[in-house]
This record gives sequence, C-alpha cells and structure tokens, in this order.
Amino acid sequence: MRHSVCLSTLLICCLQPALAAPVSLCYEDSSVYPWITGTGQGLAILQMQLVAKETGIEFEFMRLPWKRCLLEVEAGRIHAAIAASYNKERATWGVYPHRPDGKLQRDYRMHTDSFYVYRHVDSQIRWQAKGFQHLGYEAVGAQLGYSAGTDLEEAGYRIKYYPASSDLLNYLENRMLQVIVLQDHEAKRQLSHRPSLRDIVIREAPPVKVADQYLLFGNAFYKANKAQVQTIWQSIEKVRKSKVYLDEERELLGSGKVTGDK
Repeated sequence: MRHSVCLSTLLICCLQPALAAPVSLCYEDSSVYPWITGTGQGLAILQMQLVAKETGIEFEFMRLPWKRCLLEVEAGRIHAAIAASYNKERATWGVYPHRPDGKLQRDYRMHTDSFYVYRHVDSQIRWQAKGFQHLGYEAVGAQLGYSAGTDLEEAGYRIKYYPASSDLLNYLENRMLQVIVLQDHEAKRQLSHRPSLRDIVIREAPPVKVADQYLLFGNAFYKANKAQVQTIWQSIEKVRKSKVYLDEERELLGSGKVTGDK
C-alpha cells in the first residue's frame, strides 16, 4: 500500500507542469537618472517590477557594466537588456518590438532619452545639428556601450569611452576632454550635486540623439518564447501609462510633461 501511495505521488508530480524559469534581465551598473539609480532602484526597475506583477512572469535582475550586459544577451546567457536604444549592430543579435510594416513599435518603448554634447566653457568646440565645429583632432568622451557614442564614431569622430558619467565630467573638469556626450537627466543630476561644475560646463543644443529605450531580447530567447515576449512588451506599454508609474516619474522629474508621457 505504501508503495502504491509513493507511486501515485510520483506520477502526480511528474504530470504537473514544471514551473516556468525566470526571465533573466540585466541593467547597467552606472547611474542613469531617473531610470537606474542604484541596485534594484530606478524607474526602469520599477517598470519591470510592475510588469511582473501585471503578467505573473517572474524576472531575475542582474546589474552589470553596460557593455557586459549587452554581450551577455548577445551570447544568450541573459535573456534581455533593460533600456537599450536601437542601433544596427544590436539588431543583428537582438530583437526589438516591430510593427507589421517593419518599423519599430514605439508604443512598446520603456521610455525616451535625450543625449547632449557638454563642453568646457573655455572650449571653442561647438555642436550643431550637422556635426561638430572646431573639433580638430580632439576626441569626444562617451559612455562605454552607449549608442550615442557609437553613432558619432560611425560618423567619423574619434571617441574615448569611459564607464560612468562621473568619469566623463571629471575629465572635462580637468580639461583632459573638451567635449563629452551625456544622457540629459543624468547630466543634470550630476551637475546638481557638483556645484563647482556649473560655471564651467556648457550644454550644447540641439541634442545629439533622442532615442527610445526598449527591453531588448536576445534572438534565441525570442524565437523560443515569442508569445511571452509579446506579452511583456504589451505590458510595458500598459505600465508606462499607469498612474502608479507616472506618479513616480513626476516625483523624480518634476511636474509637467516628462519624457515617459505619451
């Protein structure tokens, strides 16, 4: 009798569906205010936590240097990268949400970022919509793995990459770089905490790049889990428009229309 009970229990266990493995997500280890402000902190992390609650899908979060995060997704060791803008190189190994006509599905973006050129007040270098003026042989500072730097490099400019926005501002302050490219909100946060920089750092207009940021899935995971990925992207849109998310966004960015609003 005891053997029958054990056999029945074993059969029940075997017939029960296996619990779905968590979807692994990586995000960068540098501050990108307000989207990533610390380990497990920031609007992008809150957004994915709300997606998990709304869909019932479990996420596993890993914080890595941004370049490493992208490489891990490319290799298939991590399923998706949080807040990745579009570029052609990433699209060779990763999948962004697309409309039936082949264009990016902007409704499924996590948020939108702007990237600006910041120069030393004594520098003669200027940025205009068509490119740099008076740059000469100077290098442009950019964060490692950021598409804004890659775009400028592809346009023929010499780029020096550094891990964090604070590194770039340090080099600008010490005149080791004349110009750098930074994400707008993060630059404002850094300058608000470093008053000594306010009189020597000038933001050039217009922005170098305005880029929607997506949850970027690796090819292999997408091909094996298309329905689940679509559910996640659709939930991102729903969460981005939710009161909980928008209230937190306004709290961090101030009142009025902000980049995440539609």
